[in-house]
Amino acid sequence: MDPANRRASVRRRPRTATVVAAVAATVAALCAVTACGGGHPYDRGGRPHGSGPATGPAVPPGSFPETPTTTFQGAWPAPTTEDGPSGVLTLGTRLAYAYDRDDVGVTAFHLDSGEVAWHSAVPGGDDVAQAPRLTGDKVIGAFTTTEEGGGTYADRRALTVVALEAGTGATLWTREIALETAGGAGGDGEEPDPTAVPRVVGADDRHVLVASDAPGYSETPPLSALLDTATGRVVWTDTDFEGVDLERSVAVGVRDDGDFVGRSTTDGAQLWKRDLQLGEARTADPGPGLTWADGVGPGGSLLLDPTSGTTRLDSGDTSLDACRYDGGSITVCAGSDGSGDASVWAVDVRDARVLWRLPDRPAGRIAPEVTAAWHGVVYAQADQAMTLDARTGRDLDPDVGLVSPALVNDGYGLVYDATARAFDVYRSGGAPERSTG
Repeated sequence: MDPANRRASVRRRPRTATVVAAVAATVAALCAVTACGGGHPYDRGGRPHGSGPATGPAVPPGSFPETPTTTFQGAWPAPTTEDGPSGVLTLGTRLAYAYDRDDVGVTAFHLDSGEVAWHSAVPGGDDVAQAPRLTGDKVIGAFTTTEEGGGTYADRRALTVVALEAGTGATLWTREIALETAGGAGGDGEEPDPTAVPRVVGADDRHVLVASDAPGYSETPPLSALLDTATGRVVWTDTDFEGVDLERSVAVGVRDDGDFVGRSTTDGAQLWKRDLQLGEARTADPGPGLTWADGVGPGGSLLLDPTSGTTRLDSGDTSLDACRYDGGSITVCAGSDGSGDASVWAVDVRDARVLWRLPDRPAGRIAPEVTAAWHGVVYAQADQAMTLDARTGRDLDPDVGLVSPALVNDGYGLVYDATARAFDVYRSGGAPERSTG
């Protein structure tokens, strides 16, 4: 998962816009561990959501052709440096989903042709950030909406959450949360920040976690809300909680004073609170059963147990900047070691055990640039595009083609063209040989 929730540890200090994304930036939980994560793009069978049932066993692509099968463009938000392409597009099996900033709403694209499958606009829709999320047969989007006032009545801004049927775009439910909940109603508290942009932090078959926070300097604390996935009913809201990770039983967030907090998804009770003393912290969801956090300085990245807040893995002098969950039992984290050299770690999400790490200087192996991980395969770039075995770290194929995809499912690899602001879609050219351990 690409990181990226940057927060100030002291209220009213500068905050940077937060983004949490998975490699596919999708959202269903994979219950491969006891604490089942909510920000992941897979159903209970480990398949990507959104385009119907699987027709066979999940097999990750091993190679790609020299030219893309198709290309598609949209009026989506530009990807951030931290988040990359996974922040603007969510993959299903045969469809991809993105926000539209022109006719504000969600657009679905056919992966085989690049054609638009459907578009669903949100009346009064304004700001959007990150990609919409998938869980089961639902696409979940979060929008700032504005209802124009008149006379002595001011415009009314709200955080609107919409659930759409993944195959057709039909609206299943809509829920509006007044941003005055964050203060300002009746003249009390702080006025809602007009620059705050909502995002879907995570979703599973039970709950959806959304958050709204302002980039840069803001006097207003963040607002988060937990909703029922089936009906859109608001379970709880919190006006001083920036949601960063949704697990089966707990939602993890950061208070405006910098404290990390776990809240029950059942009744909102605070389950734990911890000051990690990270200063300006970066937080993200690296896979089910784990929450990632570190400071802006070198070293000291932590993988936490979201149900208790305890540390499961401390990276020491290595700073892990991004973790990409493979949809099974492994998350692959990249960053830099104490000397500033590139470093890659593979971690088993079930026990937070480090499976392998690169560079391996005695073996003469370097750390490649990791672009994606999917079903036991790591896609990377060294002197050329290549794949590695996610469990063992061994090279699978040192030359998989001209590109190393940033987004992968069982049939396709996608590469983002920043100049054209378009996605090139490459159909799988075959399956790699993988270890079975």
